Amino acid sequence: MKSIVFLQNRNFYGNKLIHIPLLYALKKNLKSRKIVVFSPYESGKLFAKIGLASDVEFYSHGLLTMMQKLRRLKPDLVLSLRPSSQWLDIAIGFSGANERLGFETQLSKRLFTHTVPRDVSIYRAVDFMRLLEPIGVPQKLGTYFYDQREHAERLLPKDRDWYCLIPGGGAGAFKRWSIQRFLELCVLIRWENKQASFVFILGDKEKEYVDLIKASLHTEEVIILFKEKIANLSEVFAASRATVANDCGPAQIAQMMKVPYVGLFSNQDGKADELIAEWFLPHKRASAVVSDRSHDINSIPAEKVFDVLKGIH
Repeated sequence: MKSIVFLQNRNFYGNKLIHIPLLYALKKNLKSRKIVVFSPYESGKLFAKIGLASDVEFYSHGLLTMMQKLRRLKPDLVLSLRPSSQWLDIAIGFSGANERLGFETQLSKRLFTHTVPRDVSIYRAVDFMRLLEPIGVPQKLGTYFYDQREHAERLLPKDRDWYCLIPGGGAGAFKRWSIQRFLELCVLIRWENKQASFVFILGDKEKEYVDLIKASLHTEEVIILFKEKIANLSEVFAASRATVANDCGPAQIAQMMKVPYVGLFSNQDGKADELIAEWFLPHKRASAVVSDRSHDINSIPAEKVFDVLKGIH
């Protein structure tokens, strides 16, 4: 038996990680089924690499092609994360699958066996997990990442108080509280806690930060991780006293694990509330720090972030 999952198009490339809890829940609870993921980008192959899919196929627009492919695969369940796609809804509707799940549209209500209204007022990974409610699959965002800690290296010595800092933001400078601001925050943390040390999680676009970090902090106070595997990231987030991050891919893991977390957002365009609704997961150990309306993200002073940080851990 096969289960087919169609991943979303919008915002997929930089946020593959928010699909992981749903795929893991399916894998754990539908053990006799193979999971085939249809991804809008080649980077979706990640899900086969980490064992959450038996196969990953790239898909693009094409009603007849997709109908033929689905009929040939003979799935028993098809689940779509696309918020609205008429051609895909039709293809799924005539796939022959006994269970067809997706977000509610005029068409999907007639062609799918189960639909739920899309809710852009909640964290997107939570909205995805709601699609599993009709088939009785338990929904916990952090399970996969906590389970992955069994395979992690212990990168952070236990004799220090570690703070995790994520200064990336692939969508552009408007998302990046600057590395200078992060280093100002480090000074404030160290001023209060002499046992504090810092782990920076960086990607390719942040390689230029390395020399500045090393010049600003003592060697024994800092660890720099590049493009780290998910298991190690999960361990780092769990082992840190708190994580401070721009809105970016790795930050989603920390949020889904519900560790102490401060998320940084710009309100320069006046639309921060919409962004935070979908990309910040509120819980008792999390806080979003937002710039004033019409001000960029770097207008947020390090002192403000420090004060918020003290209140969540």
